[in-house]
Amino acid sequence: MALLDSVKPRIGIFYSDTGKDAEVQGMIDAAKEYFKNAGWDVGDGTSPLAVDAIVLYCKMAQSTDPLAMINHPVLMSFIAQGRAVVPDVEV
Repeated sequence: MALLDSVKPRIGIFYSDTGKDAEVQGMIDAAKEYFKNAGWDVGDGTSPLAVDAIVLYCKMAQSTDPLAMINHPVLMSFIAQGRAVVPDVEV
């Protein structure tokens, strides 16, 4: 399932509309860029932690002043957790 399909119902969107899908995809892209610029590359956003962080970012983007999101403690917590995850590396 695409990330868009995972995020939409969790932010209260239960229908398909080209315009709304584009709006949500824009929020997803902004979330990925936000986390990447903070030092956590969420990649394709399919890990459970990344999905939760992206959903939270999208929920906040719907109702929060953008300046309040920059250093929001909950988003910072997700970044710290994401950066602490050690990827599987084959030796």
